[in-house]
Amino acid sequence: MRMIYAPAMLTGMLVSQAFGQTQQPADPTSIPTPSLEITKLPPSSVTGITEYPLEVDIDLAEQFVKLGFGPQILGKRGFQSTEFLTPMLSTRQAAQLVQLVPQYGKDFKGAEVAKGIQRFAGRVSYVQFGREGSPVLYIELPYWTHQREGPTTRGVGLRISDQENQELVQELRNVFVNELQAEEFSADPINKRRIRIWWHH
Repeated sequence: MRMIYAPAMLTGMLVSQAFGQTQQPADPTSIPTPSLEITKLPPSSVTGITEYPLEVDIDLAEQFVKLGFGPQILGKRGFQSTEFLTPMLSTRQAAQLVQLVPQYGKDFKGAEVAKGIQRFAGRVSYVQFGREGSPVLYIELPYWTHQREGPTTRGVGLRISDQENQELVQELRNVFVNELQAEEFSADPINKRRIRIWWHH
């Protein structure tokens, strides 16, 4: 009889011992110290990137905007998105997409807004277009001259001062609010060089 219960007793002892080991607190001195390694990418990693922002497939982008605005463009009911935003676009491509919306509400007129965007070609980083209920633009302003849209350049450009940036913001406000009747114009509270422009219904 002792022979029959011995394996069960031994198993119980081993489980108890293993359980006891898992309950022991870890040695705080054995916790590894966080570290960060930075690997410089070779020049070949950006080979082929000759323009900023990267050009998007305009045919797909047009389909995206048409679906988003739905009845306002396609004249069909059944599908639309009241919340969407394109990826980063050049002023040229953003102007193309904005023109797809001939008019929205009383004040947004696509052709005129497209002309407004084109007035800032080569002076901003990029533009995004979409809807937050009604049409919205986000315009990213550069901190450095090499961050302006257009052909990429080697090295770092000149820093754009806060005063120079404010002059550009005032010009944007004049064009989009005073001339093109945007209802809201504001800078992002964290990234103050990201400008939101929104038209009411």
